Amino acid sequence: NLNRLLAVYDLIQREDLKDIPFTPNLPTRLDNAELIFDTIADGEVLLHHPYESFTPVLEFIHQAAIDPEVLAIKMTLYRAGANSPIINSLVAAAEAGKEVTVSIELRARFDEAANIKLANRLQKAGAHVVYGVVGFKTHCKMALIVRREKGHLRRYVHLGTGNYHPGTA
Repeated sequence: NLNRLLAVYDLIQREDLKDIPFTPNLPTRLDNAELIFDTIADGEVLLHHPYESFTPVLEFIHQAAIDPEVLAIKMTLYRAGANSPIINSLVAAAEAGKEVTVSIELRARFDEAANIKLANRLQKAGAHVVYGVVGFKTHCKMALIVRREKGHLRRYVHLGTGNYHPGTA
């Protein structure tokens, strides 16, 4: 049971035996970016998690939720966490009238019940929720943001191999 083994780390109060906590860095291009869409419009951004911070991904979804020029947010969710900033942003976007569509994997091992609760919360906010594809397990991590810019629609995409969960991304 790895959870019990990992609990030993917290029980031992010997800082001399522990590594210094790792802090992921923020890419220079995103360091002073006020609107992440402007940065992405200038060129693709590649983040290497966990070495680079997951914060830009959270900010990407958050800014999409509050930006009046964003029309739609579409995502796949495998694992997001109980008090997820991603879910909070999606709920805010749906409540603001944006088209929010989320494909949630109900067979995410150990998170099945949590994902059902998240799906219900999203539906109550007005989001369209899809429950994966029958016979397949959706494990991809994707987000599509549709934004109106200068009279045209522009699409911004996030693709990842990690979960949209700040703790495990």
